[in-house]
Amino acid sequence: MATPLLLVSVINPAEAQAAFEGDADVIDIKNPAEGALGAPLPGIIADICRKYKGKRPVSVALGEFPGKIGAAALAALGAARFRPDYLKIAFCAEVTGSEIVATLQEIRQGIMFVQPEGIPLVAVVYADTLSRAAWTLKDFVAFVQEGGAQGCLIDTWEKKGISLPQFLSRQQTADFIADCHERRLFCGLAGSLKPEDIDSLLNLKPDLIGVRSAVCGGDRLHGKVTPARVEAIKVHFTPRRETKGGGIGSVI
Repeated sequence: MATPLLLVSVINPAEAQAAFEGDADVIDIKNPAEGALGAPLPGIIADICRKYKGKRPVSVALGEFPGKIGAAALAALGAARFRPDYLKIAFCAEVTGSEIVATLQEIRQGIMFVQPEGIPLVAVVYADTLSRAAWTLKDFVAFVQEGGAQGCLIDTWEKKGISLPQFLSRQQTADFIADCHERRLFCGLAGSLKPEDIDSLLNLKPDLIGVRSAVCGGDRLHGKVTPARVEAIKVHFTPRRETKGGGIGSVI
């Protein structure tokens, strides 16, 4: 398996340029002011996709839509208009397994109206809400496969400086990665990750690791992504890399 990729979440074209200059592998567009996976404005998606399409894979966050499968499908349809490389949708702990499956299936069908070849979907779950869910993390991975998505990412809902490893044990994280790979899904890890977290998690061989706070001076809402901060995080990946560039598809 190839070396994990670095995904950097950005909120505007200036930050996208900083992520690009800092050698991020994936540019992820979202709006943290509206939540952990807040959806960005259409104009921002258009500008970033137009500039970086073919230069770096671009992903777009859609948010969460508990109990609103139609709204989720319409949001995905709108984002698909800009032809990003990946779409990310998150699922709250309160939703059922059947809703997760149905939401992903409806999104896939809707996307085909504007992009018949489809756009890979990434389903996101929040580690700090799992205790409220009627399903397990292993179940979630199974739902994602059944829904036809291509990948899973585990993140954190609350962004208060508490990182993913404080909610999931190393063994739980390793099991999540193994479950994803067994079902031929690529997997990602995120959630207020610090440099020391990244060093440890890289050894578990996820397909990608996502950051924002770490490249914003610790402030995901008011800080700004800079090339220097992205480069500083990329150093943790560089000794392990086998090839330069590429996208999520190159690691699965």
